[in-house]
Amino acid sequence: MKARLSGFAGALAAGLLMFGAAQAQTVIRISHGMPEAMESGQHAWAVVFKEAVESGSGGKLEVRILGNNAAGNERQQLERVQNGINQMALVSEITQPFFFKPALVFGMPFLFSSSEVAWKVLDGPFGQRYNDEFRKATGVRIVGHIESGFRSLFNSKHAIKTPDDLKGMKIRTGENEVHMAMMRALGANPTPISWTEVYTALQQKVVDGMENPPGLFYSMKFYEQQKFLTLDRHLYSIHTAMINERFFQSLSPELRQLVLSSAQLANTIGRSQAYLLERSAVERLKKQGMQVYVPTAQEFDRFRKLGRPPAEQLVRKEIGNEWVDQALKAVAQAEKDLAKM
Repeated sequence: MKARLSGFAGALAAGLLMFGAAQAQTVIRISHGMPEAMESGQHAWAVVFKEAVESGSGGKLEVRILGNNAAGNERQQLERVQNGINQMALVSEITQPFFFKPALVFGMPFLFSSSEVAWKVLDGPFGQRYNDEFRKATGVRIVGHIESGFRSLFNSKHAIKTPDDLKGMKIRTGENEVHMAMMRALGANPTPISWTEVYTALQQKVVDGMENPPGLFYSMKFYEQQKFLTLDRHLYSIHTAMINERFFQSLSPELRQLVLSSAQLANTIGRSQAYLLERSAVERLKKQGMQVYVPTAQEFDRFRKLGRPPAEQLVRKEIGNEWVDQALKAVAQAEKDLAKM
């Protein structure tokens, strides 16, 4: 009997040790609002990050992905990271101004002429300053910026070739006052609607159209409710990967470095996926019956001249001239540097 009890005690102790080891594993919950498909740059980012972190940590870290708004809308997702309920999130430039007002600078239309210019700015001194100030203001560390592509105009009524064609149309925007100012300047009636409610709003004709990157539009199957696309590429759509700073600092130096290096790898993949999807999506949308219009240089210039000034003016009023001037200076320098390559 004593031998049996001794054996039972040993097995129990071993079980408790195994349970303790399992409990010791640190979980990183990362949320985003996109479909859980590798075509999505956001989900691709999360998957690559998960694989790199879990394999590199030797089982010390587990990453759980909460995609497709499983953790609430973007504002709720960032609040959860800020409060430490979840550890990480991928959040767009539309939501960031609610937590750090200088993020409005990224809402200025026609700021970036290409993804390459945007990457150079976001990865350079201006982007680093933004990341640092964001962390100080929110307690959330930025570990990378990816994209959803350039936002363009979609609608269910008719082709939009000039701003005149937008007059009186109700266009869905995110809850970003700068985006709304641009739409008003172009003659549309901006209608902010939560991302989780967009499909229903299009289906029920609450709005006539929307503005989004083609890749994101395709992945959400919005083409089922819209017929016309105008590739005016008025705004570069950013998605930013973030981690709670207190949680980040609670990790060992080796695990902190692993998180940062894994994020860097995921940034490359996420950007590449979004870049390719934007281009392939246009052809896929055509196959779905969408009519695609590419503005001429003169038409594009008219969109820019009407939409940019009031939006920039609003940003300057809200956050002051310094952030805007520094952003414009960084863009000019990036374009100059890329022209030399």
